[in-house]
Amino acid sequence: MNARLLRASLWLLGTGVLLLPLFDSPPLQSGVYLQNVTSQSATLCKVTAEPVDLLLQVDRGAIPVARLTSSGRRHTFVVDGLASGQRYTWSIFRSGAPATMEAPGAFAALESGEICTPPLSDSSVVQFAALGDSGDQPFWVWLQQSPLWYWPARLQWLPPAPMVARIGEQIAAAQPQFVLHLGDIVYPYGQSRHYAAGFFRPFAQLLRNAPLYPVLGNHDVLDDDGRQALANFALPHGATTGDERCYSFAWGSVRVIAADFNSSLEPAAGFVHPAVLHLQRELAAATEPWVVVMSHFPIRSASRQGNRADLMLQVTPLLRDYGADLYLSGHDHAYQRFDSADEVPMVVSGAGGKSLYEVHPSPRAKVVESRYHWCWLEAGPSQLRLESRLAEGGIIDKIEFRHDAAWYARARLLPTARKQRIEALR
Repeated sequence: MNARLLRASLWLLGTGVLLLPLFDSPPLQSGVYLQNVTSQSATLCKVTAEPVDLLLQVDRGAIPVARLTSSGRRHTFVVDGLASGQRYTWSIFRSGAPATMEAPGAFAALESGEICTPPLSDSSVVQFAALGDSGDQPFWVWLQQSPLWYWPARLQWLPPAPMVARIGEQIAAAQPQFVLHLGDIVYPYGQSRHYAAGFFRPFAQLLRNAPLYPVLGNHDVLDDDGRQALANFALPHGATTGDERCYSFAWGSVRVIAADFNSSLEPAAGFVHPAVLHLQRELAAATEPWVVVMSHFPIRSASRQGNRADLMLQVTPLLRDYGADLYLSGHDHAYQRFDSADEVPMVVSGAGGKSLYEVHPSPRAKVVESRYHWCWLEAGPSQLRLESRLAEGGIIDKIEFRHDAAWYARARLLPTARKQRIEALR
């Protein structure tokens, strides 16, 4: 009896040791991912588990456009000299020998993909996607520091969370020109050690061919105030805030303004919140026909988070007066659309993979659905279309936004240069 008990105890002890967090987390690694594509340049990034020498070659047709090298673990390639409205191919090679540097085409590429630069013409159709709160983690992430799970996790043998992977595959199949992420990129604390399973792997195919522009969510700033999240991206630099928490970029006829509203906007004497100042300056300077503002936090909510009074008081008037066309947010894990004549249309898209929230009727909400989804947007010369597409197939909501008489009536501070570009499309 004593021998049997001893064997059972040793077996339990040995099994327990295999599950103890005896190692550091596996080193962060990623595939190549596009960032910050403009009409003249593009940034490609890659994180490797160990320091390596990499070579990037960019071609237009059969003509080499750029050849860049990088060493270390974090690789950032900035490709200049591109032309607007063009399609380029890129290939990345692991290079250590001079022969590889001289004739990369003779060697098999580790990864390859495409770069599509924004069009110059306002009449060109712009297609892009949006999602939020996608950073769900598979169970094994919490065991990846143990002897039993460390190497399978490091070698990327283990699958990401299935719903996040499904949504990533669907967006990649739609082939958007760019993607907006509405925050809470990875759970629970926005740490780099969770990015491989929660972001880079489920979105790998998408990230190779379309730049993704995120805004920080509340979970993204829980550890080190969001610095770990920002370290994984190469975003446009915000002139007002002096960093990448608030930024703006143009893609053809669309201007996207990203604002970080993680801290309260409650007014104080002589103080204007930097994100509010950024938003006002970018709205006043925008000349693109379509203006989309994104933040993690909803202004109105028919779900768990509720309405946010400081955004209603300080942000809603700016959106209305300067003629923003759409306000996109996440935070509530559901789909909601608020659309009325006296306010800018607001869409909450926060069901990108994390557990769903309950929703309840609201007199101002046109549509409320607690279902996994992502949004497809298409900006044409005369309308901006949005479809909320279900992860299991089908559509929750479909809406068109136009520059009609009601829109002109509320956009009393519409910039003249923007009005001229809108009128030129008629």
